[in-house]
Amino acid sequence: MNDTKSMIKNALILFAITLVAGVLLGLVYQVTKDPIAYQDKLAQDKANQSVFANAKTFEDIELDEAVAAMVSSERGGVTIESVKKAVDESGAAAGYVIQVKSKGYGDFIEYTVGITNEGNINGISIISIAETPGLGMNADKVITPQFANKAATTFAVVKNGQLTDEATQIEAISGATITSRAVTEGVNGAVSYFENALKGGN
Repeated sequence: MNDTKSMIKNALILFAITLVAGVLLGLVYQVTKDPIAYQDKLAQDKANQSVFANAKTFEDIELDEAVAAMVSSERGGVTIESVKKAVDESGAAAGYVIQVKSKGYGDFIEYTVGITNEGNINGISIISIAETPGLGMNADKVITPQFANKAATTFAVVKNGQLTDEATQIEAISGATITSRAVTEGVNGAVSYFENALKGGN
């Protein structure tokens, strides 16, 4: 009998602890939800402005789900997250900002790819990355600059100084080929989305 009472008592104590912990977690989520969303928006705005410095506003464009699915199928581990139209001070569309997520060595890498109406890459800007320190984390310094002002095409990663065509090849980060390929495949995905859904003002 005492054993039964003890079990019931312990069960009630565990239930009370679980209930209190659940309530506290809910309160923490409510308190931190808005600040986290605000910081995420700031990071995205900064990335958008980075790839289209002369744009005054960025207008949301409805994602073409069929094209996005095609890109994801063709480029394993690549997702088109969102698309915005970069608009200059005169109100004219300067191009598009395509937000991409691709699977890196450690985790997903998120970044924006700016593509002009003429089909040139204005640049890419990393929003979130958690790769190996000293290797993949150098993507912003080593990989990002290599895409600036190039024609939007399909890019390939080369390593060990085998670069023969700067227009279509990207030199891998030493010791971080997976990260280099992840970013490059994401850019290829953005280019494919542009070609199939946005080129010509579609």
